[in-house]
Amino acid sequence: MARQDHQILDGSITGTLWLKAGLLYVVTSDVRVRKGATLVVEDGATILIQNGIVPSSEIRHAALIFEQGATLKAGRLFIRACDDRFRPVKQADNGGVWFFGAYRSAEKDGLSVTAAPATSASSFSAALIAAYYLGHRDPITESADPVNDDRDGFSLMGVGPQEWDVAEVRSYHSGDDGIDLTNSQIRLQRLRVVAPTEDGINLSSSTLQVARSLHVDVTMTSVFDRDIFDFETDDGPSYVEIAQHCHVDIRGVFGDQLHLKSPDMPAPNAADNESYRFKAFLRQSPALIYSLNED
Repeated sequence: MARQDHQILDGSITGTLWLKAGLLYVVTSDVRVRKGATLVVEDGATILIQNGIVPSSEIRHAALIFEQGATLKAGRLFIRACDDRFRPVKQADNGGVWFFGAYRSAEKDGLSVTAAPATSASSFSAALIAAYYLGHRDPITESADPVNDDRDGFSLMGVGPQEWDVAEVRSYHSGDDGIDLTNSQIRLQRLRVVAPTEDGINLSSSTLQVARSLHVDVTMTSVFDRDIFDFETDDGPSYVEIAQHCHVDIRGVFGDQLHLKSPDMPAPNAADNESYRFKAFLRQSPALIYSLNED
């Protein structure tokens, strides 16, 4: 039984639901914030996503999914992994958090969204969303079942600039990529990605703009093909645009087949497995990291 300071979130969220600071809210299944529904989160509230297989879930794990047309209104929101006793744990074995928009059609990991008119647009607003140990790794044994593949901690699909008003995102120790954008375009004031299992920032035909602070720590480990940036271009180019005067602190393998335009940041070594390190303000001009037709 859950203690009184825990409340279970289960199934569909419709209408308006308030999450209060000082309580813990536990996602134990595939929880969907439906079109037209609003999740209001008081400043400092925490959502826990339970680890482990959930057979009834479309993605086989507990996950928090904001569907197209859903609304999030939050101050500082913290989302953490937990065990079956609702204790926060330092292990990523869950479905993560997802945001669906109406900007463009997108598909990833068995989930999809179709572009829709502005009347179906989502609205995501928060001062901060911080994610800890979200997503999950590849299974230890090989599986032909795609729902058992690894999943990113923080995912956006088809989200456009008019739908996204989140100032800061932090992603710590994700089970796969730290943050993943698929056919999306958003702007952040601050982004921090620390110690993802695989890539730090994964973009699929998407644009990510960062205004004030970009921190990505993908310190080299034994995991092969693990980069600061990983761009796919199936439906068009991918870009990271970093504003002038932004503080940049990135470390790890830069990423192959990428182009960098910046008078402040040194060009990455041509060797794909060479570690890259840059920590400074962009004093001279904005920086652009992009891939037009390769990944």
